[in-house]
Amino acid sequence: MKHFSKILSRYLLSALFILAFTLFFNIFLYVIIEYRVIQSTNHAVSYIRSVAEELDQTDGQIVLSEDGYHHMQEYFVWAMVLSDTGEIIWDWNLPDSLRRPYTSRDIAVFSKWYLEDYPVTERITEYGLLVAAQEKGSIWKMNINDSVENIRYLFHMIPTTLFVNLVMILFLVFFFGIRFYRSLRVLEQGILHLSKQMPIRLPEKGMTALLATQLNQTSDLLLKQRNALKQRDDARTAWISGVSHDIRTPLSLIMGYASDLKEDASLTNEQRRLAGIMEHQSLKIKHLIEDLNLTSRLEYHMQPLRIAEFKPCKLLRSVVSDFYNQGLSSLHIIDLYLDPGIEQKVFQGDTALLTRAFSNLIGNSIRHNPKGCTVTVTACAKGPDWVCFQISDDGCGIPKAVIQSLSGTLSDTQKAPHIMGLRIAEQIFQAHGWEMTFPDRQTIQIVGTSTPAL
Repeated sequence: MKHFSKILSRYLLSALFILAFTLFFNIFLYVIIEYRVIQSTNHAVSYIRSVAEELDQTDGQIVLSEDGYHHMQEYFVWAMVLSDTGEIIWDWNLPDSLRRPYTSRDIAVFSKWYLEDYPVTERITEYGLLVAAQEKGSIWKMNINDSVENIRYLFHMIPTTLFVNLVMILFLVFFFGIRFYRSLRVLEQGILHLSKQMPIRLPEKGMTALLATQLNQTSDLLLKQRNALKQRDDARTAWISGVSHDIRTPLSLIMGYASDLKEDASLTNEQRRLAGIMEHQSLKIKHLIEDLNLTSRLEYHMQPLRIAEFKPCKLLRSVVSDFYNQGLSSLHIIDLYLDPGIEQKVFQGDTALLTRAFSNLIGNSIRHNPKGCTVTVTACAKGPDWVCFQISDDGCGIPKAVIQSLSGTLSDTQKAPHIMGLRIAEQIFQAHGWEMTFPDRQTIQIVGTSTPAL
């Protein structure tokens, strides 16, 4: 569960980062908003102070300088000066609805709230009370009164409230993180079972419900495909076994009769020659059937390996000597080169199958070069526990299509060549954990280990 622990830790770190970022962003936003509020309030106070400084009295009349009018037009929509008795003694752009005397009660009300929905700012001057208004709906005013004790209590509660909120958020983060972790653990078990080709049925709920549904569907699909492949492979194996069994009896009769005819002195030489050809071709059919059965068993791991210790140098000498003992044509030569360093190496494997694999490779070089060639078989050390076997000839070489077919790179448009012998050899080496490659068209290389994982 290391991977999911890492996911959970990253999830928690991301949540904490989001929490810290949100907290600092809100603090920053609060400071900006408060600054704008204070700045807006200070503007009104600053402008009305500038206007009040530009007021003057000439011949008993209050007048405003040009600079005062400039300040007034820049920030206010109307203004007036009230006397101590509440009479209007000067005004600017004052609406007709506001042209009336004002009582002390009226002044107390609009100094805290609004004057007919106009937000107003007041300033006492030596000529009277200067009242200036801004546009309706441009300023929000609220009058709050509270005891000093409550204000102090509020400031003391802010850190406590923040701490409680932080603890609550951390609890929720860990709670949902653990739930997410448990959901991921169920998914991990499902993926692990899928990798082992085991059917799964995950609960389709929670944050991972969609993934669980998809994994369940994948499991059902893989199970159907596996059953279909098993049925196909069973049918193929049964068919090959049945055909081989049905052919074996009549083929044995043909080979027996052909052998008798070949030895019958009453027949002419030509008739005995034809009987010999029949026997030889029947023997080839027998070998093909054996190869077909063997490759089928190897492909489906039905061929038991009879593991025993052997020396690769001794095995190769035996294979090469068998070719000469069976009457190798004078047109063909087999050269054997063995590294003295591997002379005493001991391997583990099925010597019968390995003998057949090496015989197939050497036999291919001989069969596909009827005009003669030299087959070179070498074996040398490749590390302390590895040996490199190499079989090459100076004949026509391996067709490109054969190499592509064995390596799985043959295109669908190309006709697959007959490679039963090479296929069996490759399967035998693979069953031993060895690797067969083609460095070039003239060479086959096999790398094997003395202790394969069988």
